[in-house]
Amino acid sequence: MPDRCLVFDIGGTTLRAGVYDPRDDVLRQVMRRATPSHWTVPVASPDQIYARVFEEMEDLARSVLQNARPTVVSLAFPGPIDPAGNALAAPTVFGGPLRTRFPLRNDLVRRWPDARVKVLNDLTAAGYRYLRAPSEDLCVVTVSSGIGHKLFVDGRPLLGRRGCGGEIGHLRVDFSADAPICDCGGAGHLGAVASARGALALARRRAVREPHAFRRSVLGGGAGGDPDGFDTRSLVAAFHAHDGWTCAVIRDAARPLGQALASLHLGVGVERFVVIGGFALALGERYRQELVDAMAASAWNLDTDWNAMLELGINDDDAGLLGAGRFAALDG
Repeated sequence: MPDRCLVFDIGGTTLRAGVYDPRDDVLRQVMRRATPSHWTVPVASPDQIYARVFEEMEDLARSVLQNARPTVVSLAFPGPIDPAGNALAAPTVFGGPLRTRFPLRNDLVRRWPDARVKVLNDLTAAGYRYLRAPSEDLCVVTVSSGIGHKLFVDGRPLLGRRGCGGEIGHLRVDFSADAPICDCGGAGHLGAVASARGALALARRRAVREPHAFRRSVLGGGAGGDPDGFDTRSLVAAFHAHDGWTCAVIRDAARPLGQALASLHLGVGVERFVVIGGFALALGERYRQELVDAMAASAWNLDTDWNAMLELGINDDDAGLLGAGRFAALDG
């Protein structure tokens, strides 16, 4: 069992690092900072962003380890990873398609040569946090900068031979001529519609099309009637204020995600869904109910208790770090 496990969780918005203690199953010395990305460093190439991410990781590691050497390094990464530990994509961080695979595992080994290195997808890591039994079936879904999911069958993540699986955010759900563009460059993907960034973009487009209704709304009033005068925090606050205009936006953003989750249930029979991610957890129980309603409206009814099937995760920011640590401990 590792006694000093350095864990990282790279998100589209936040980069996290900490030390996982497998004996007590707790995180220690957790630190967070903004993730370098195509949003925060728009003029940088994916290679430059990748280098910046690793610079930030090394700096965080020095702080959380207090210059000690880790016995294990475990990284949760926001995109598909091949069996050799190479990143295939990460649109929320790097933007569109990568010209070459990024050698995550090799670059971690180069920086921490004495440590055992583990690399896994961030939703896979989150799944290990939420498994209640070693052989449970589970689908964990994140609604944050993007949309992602991971399906666990008999306690193990279901992946193809090339490491693919869990990228439901890149399913096209909007086929209109002006469908929103996903971070990956594709049009009308679920992540461009139902994520925090997608919901914000939807609200701004609708504010332009419906200026009078928008100005009369709580959200519009707070923004001074400016379609660009609000952010996701304002959107969440107006939703909690039961602003009808904003609630309709959130409902319309949630509907295709509910449809996608219903299709997963119909396709493989999974009966427990855990929804995590900063945006979903900030919206809370009423957002969960919007997803439940959308799932129920999207499938036949075999006495299915959709409400019992879908739950919100724990409202903290630790799922990826804890899962990365638990995976490293379970895997030797």
